[in-house]
Amino acid sequence: MTRFDAQELLRQLQTEVNDVLLEVEELNTASEAILNRQPAAGSWSVAQVLEHLNTYNRYYIPLIVKAIAHAAPVSGTRTFKSGWLGDYFTKSMYSGVVTSGKVTNKMNAFKGHRPDAEQNATGVLNEFIRDQKLLLQLLADAAHVDLSSARIPISISAWIKISLGDAIRFLVAHQIRHQLQMRKAFAAAAGATAVVAGMLPSLV
Repeated sequence: MTRFDAQELLRQLQTEVNDVLLEVEELNTASEAILNRQPAAGSWSVAQVLEHLNTYNRYYIPLIVKAIAHAAPVSGTRTFKSGWLGDYFTKSMYSGVVTSGKVTNKMNAFKGHRPDAEQNATGVLNEFIRDQKLLLQLLADAAHVDLSSARIPISISAWIKISLGDAIRFLVAHQIRHQLQMRKAFAAAAGATAVVAGMLPSLV
């Protein structure tokens, strides 16, 4: 199990969410056609990646709101100790992303999280942006509670629960993982040859 300074962890998560939000906001001027264009047969478009992330946000964000409301206030130690299962899930999402900038462990999306090929790209984009802004507020609210004092069932089993802190960590790590996929999908759809300096190609 991994131990964190709770406030430092929340600041790190805020930075990661804000980085994703700023990147996705750049897509506002992209056409529906580009956002829905698959880079190859069977590969997800930008809109599909965002809709996949939206399905997780629809599940976890309301539970995070509820957990924060019922969590115990911060008292005494500011250390958050991750549970073994929550830590495993989170690290599996980050695998390779931080060290190499590549996803090193491929995973298949679970049923209910597999997006259709055609999406209302504008609606999907706006929903994701709205949820990122809400998630930033929730991270600020979480600074006032004990991240271990409330538990959340994971999306694939109501019987398995992880701590509030681990649920937030997992949700953000999952977004960072798919951020790379989104960049590649956009670069291919827009005809860009490379993603420069880790940012989406200019949409202007």
